[in-house]
Amino acid sequence: MYDGDTLSVSVQGERVSVRLYGIDAPESGQDGNVSATRFLKRLIWEHPLEIKVVEIDRIGRSHAIVTRRGKDTSVNAAMVANGYSWVNPGRCRVEACASWKKLESHARKYKLGIWSGFDLVPPWEFKLQGGQ
Repeated sequence: MYDGDTLSVSVQGERVSVRLYGIDAPESGQDGNVSATRFLKRLIWEHPLEIKVVEIDRIGRSHAIVTRRGKDTSVNAAMVANGYSWVNPGRCRVEACASWKKLESHARKYKLGIWSGFDLVPPWEFKLQGGQ
């Protein structure tokens, strides 16, 4: 586990970094990072995962829709629905993104997760401001 939107998984005995496609959780050093990371850890801990790679980024990292085996809701959607990540408007381009955006609006409205009182800046803006 790296943070609230990136995890390390074992694939055929090798550790691989997988980024949750289309969403962005608070970065290290940013308000909400610790709670988002903890939520993701609880969500996936000791569950077999199904990983559907959507794209590979320029540094070779897989961006994927991750689902706990036997569950219908993706981990990506659960992170958004529970208020621990944004849908990244510049990077989320699959059909599911529209429903994830509705989940984000609901989480914001009901102040779930990071929307409950943190001083929030979207991670893509945080990085532009010199954050990690």
